[in-house]
Amino acid sequence: MIDQVEIEVVAGKGGDGIVSFRREKFVPHGGPDGGDGGRGGAVGLVADRSITGLGAYRASRVRAAQHGQPGSSVQRRGASGEDLWLPVPLGCVVWDLDSGEAVVGEPGAEERRPFADLAENGARAIVARGGRGGWGNKRFATATRRTPRFAQRGMAGERRRLRLELKLLADIGLVGLPNAGKSTLLGAWSAAHPKVAPYPFTTLEPELGVVELGYDSFVAADMPGLIEGASQGVGLGHEFLRHIERTRVLVHVLDMARDDPFADRELIDRELAEFGHGLADKPQLLALNKIDDPDARAHVELLEELLDAQETPWLAVSAASLEGTRQLAERAFQLLREQLLREEAEVAPPPRVEPREVRRERFQIERDELGGVVVRGRTPEWLAATFDLEDDEAREELLDRLRRLGLARALSREGVTPGTTIHVGAVALVWE
Repeated sequence: MIDQVEIEVVAGKGGDGIVSFRREKFVPHGGPDGGDGGRGGAVGLVADRSITGLGAYRASRVRAAQHGQPGSSVQRRGASGEDLWLPVPLGCVVWDLDSGEAVVGEPGAEERRPFADLAENGARAIVARGGRGGWGNKRFATATRRTPRFAQRGMAGERRRLRLELKLLADIGLVGLPNAGKSTLLGAWSAAHPKVAPYPFTTLEPELGVVELGYDSFVAADMPGLIEGASQGVGLGHEFLRHIERTRVLVHVLDMARDDPFADRELIDRELAEFGHGLADKPQLLALNKIDDPDARAHVELLEELLDAQETPWLAVSAASLEGTRQLAERAFQLLREQLLREEAEVAPPPRVEPREVRRERFQIERDELGGVVVRGRTPEWLAATFDLEDDEAREELLDRLRRLGLARALSREGVTPGTTIHVGAVALVWE
């Protein structure tokens, strides 16, 4: 199962506006009638329960949405580009690799917020927005400029590099050392058929199974065996531990035929605590497995007083012979219901928000390392990127619109004089 990929997505470019003039018989001065370009298509992700992995995104090609169409005469607007929706499995977490924040697995990454978390079927998230369509010359006609001979280009769509991570959605996770019997237990609980063999690391990827208990049911996940150092990435530690994050209850399967099963438990608990993300705080249930072996059963009897003295509930089972597995499932479901009730009780009511006036800054003026002037802001950057500065009319229109945004007064307060080169986005122009 492919559960982590990096992809690049590009939204569609907006269509260009066009320069056109009305040409009809007996209408000698028809005036401009160039239409606007259509908006570029967006790129989005949609959670689909029928998708089980991220294998469809292994290829490194760029996923691109459709461009908007240019406008045409008679003020006809170009068609908008079709959005591109990429299906992903439930539990897909999206990270923006271009945000400059810590990458997952690096120090400080646990405080990082994902770009999107698609945990419900049909959940959608726009990850790259399409570019605006450019205006046709009809938009720029005024009482003093009746025949504008320029139009606006379409804006480029957003481009993003994303990391998609799949975290399985399961109610109960089965954890333990390799060959402890987790896969056998999942097969005893459900109709799942995980690989079972008499050697460690038989399970190389998480397996899900639906456990039916009369009218009730829950989803259990068999996590591949953990080893010492898993929290630091030893083996495939991070790959496995990530899938446990969404589970609510952990069933810790212990091989009672081993010499010191309590030491095995302490090892796994230590790895869960060191990995963080709340894994050590999840309710646990101990499954003392393999009691069909006389030595293992004797081991349970020998440690019974010690087990009763600790807070974690336990049950002795044999996943191979199904002894005690039904009772274990019922006890795990009981812990799950208790955890759900605790989570509901901990949900605080939304804080009362007093209405207040929100003032959005249209732009910001900064100085670069060489003392140059840099103007940042969505609107000025959009205008600068879509007007043809080689055309006198278009350049004058751009400067006029920047003045109307209040840029002239702001530059004057910063001590910028006419003739100074300013940078707006990727465009450099001389302020007049």
